Amino acid sequence: MQKKSSLQKNAILNITYKLSSILFPLITYPYVSRILLADNIGKVSFFSSLTNYMMMVGSLGISTYGIRTIAKVRDNKKKLSVVTKELLSINLVVTCIVSLLLMISIIFIGKFQKNLPLIFISLGQILIAPFSMEWLYAGLEQYEYIAKRSISIKIISLVLIFLFIHKKDDYIVYAAILALGYVGNYVCNFIYSRKFVNYSSKEKLQVRQHLKAVLILFASILAINIYTNVDTVMLGFINDDRSVGLYDIACKGKLVLLSLINAISTVLFPRLSYYLAENDICSYNKVLKKSISTIMGIAIPLSMFFIIEAKDVVIFLGGYDYEDAALCMQILMPILIISGFSNITGNQILLPHGKDLSYMKAVISGAIVDVVLNLVFMPKYSLYGAAFATLMAEIVQMLLQLWQAKKFLESNI
Repeated sequence: MQKKSSLQKNAILNITYKLSSILFPLITYPYVSRILLADNIGKVSFFSSLTNYMMMVGSLGISTYGIRTIAKVRDNKKKLSVVTKELLSINLVVTCIVSLLLMISIIFIGKFQKNLPLIFISLGQILIAPFSMEWLYAGLEQYEYIAKRSISIKIISLVLIFLFIHKKDDYIVYAAILALGYVGNYVCNFIYSRKFVNYSSKEKLQVRQHLKAVLILFASILAINIYTNVDTVMLGFINDDRSVGLYDIACKGKLVLLSLINAISTVLFPRLSYYLAENDICSYNKVLKKSISTIMGIAIPLSMFFIIEAKDVVIFLGGYDYEDAALCMQILMPILIISGFSNITGNQILLPHGKDLSYMKAVISGAIVDVVLNLVFMPKYSLYGAAFATLMAEIVQMLLQLWQAKKFLESNI
C-alpha cells in the first residue's frame, strides 16, 4: 500500500522541481544564445520540437491516462504492476512504429538530410522515451524522487554545457547534451520503477482495456501539442531559422512561468482522481477551492509583470540580437491566466471525473483554430502571427472547457 504524502509537501517538491527547470535555462540560455546565435538556436529548437511531437505520438494518451489509472490502483501492488506493464507495452510498440516512420521520412525531407546529426539525436531520444514512465511516479505521488533526480541531472547538463559549448558551430553538441539530460532521466526512472513494479510476474496482460481511453486522451494531447510545438515546426518550414530562434526565446518566458502554474495542477490531478475513486466529494471540493485561488493568485500578477517588462526580459535572456521577440512575448503572456484556468477546468474537473470526450473536443477545437490562424497570419506576420494564433487557440479551448465544467465550478469559486 502506497502511503499518501501531504499535498503541501508534494506542491513544494514539485514547485522546487519546476523552479529548477526555470533556473536551468535562466543560467544556460543567455550564455548559449549569445554563442550559437538565433540561426543555430532555431535549428536546435526545430528538432527539439519535432522530438517532443514524435514522443507525444509514441506515448499516445498514456501520459495523462496513466496518472489517473495508477492513482486508482496504487494501494494494490499486484494491480499496479500489471497496469504499469500494460501501459509500458503499448508505449513501446507505438514508439517503434513512430521511429520507423521518422527514419523513412529522412529519404524524402531535405531539411532532415541537411541536419543528419540532429535528426539522429532526435531518433535516439525518441526510442528510449517509453522508459521515462513519468505517469507512474506522478500517479504514486513520488515527487521527492522526481525533484532529486531531475535537479541532479540538470546540474550535470549545466556543467557539460559550460565545458563544451564555446563557438557558433557547437549547436550539435548542445543538442546532444540536452538529449542526454532527458535520456538520463529515462534510465533512472526505469531502474527506480522496480521498487514499485514486479516485472518478473507472469500475469496475462489485458492491453485492449486501455486502448479506448488512451486514444481519446491521445487526441487531446495531440491537439495540445499542436499549439505548443507545431508553431515552431511550421515557422521552420514557412519562414526561416531566425524567426524560429526569436519565437523560441519568447516562448521560453511563457513556458518556464507556465510550468510553475502547472506544478500545482500536476500535484492535484492524481489526488483528485483518488478522492473521486473513493467517492470522497467533500475532500475533492475542499482541494479544488484552494487550487482555484492559488493558481489565479500566481497567474494574474506574473502575466501582467512580464507583459510590462517583456523587452528587458528578452534582452536579458538572449541579448539585443533577440530584441524583436519582445512584442511576441507580450502577445503570449496572457496565456498564463488562460491556461491556468484551463488547468482547473480540464486537469482538475473534467479528467478526474472521466469526462475525457468533453476535454478532447475542447482542445481539438483549440488546435484547429491554431493551425488555421497560423496558415493565415504566419506567412505575413511571421512569429507575431504564430503568437496570436496560439493565444486565440488557448482562449477557445478554455471557454469550451469552462462551459462543460461550470456546474462543478459554481459551488467552488
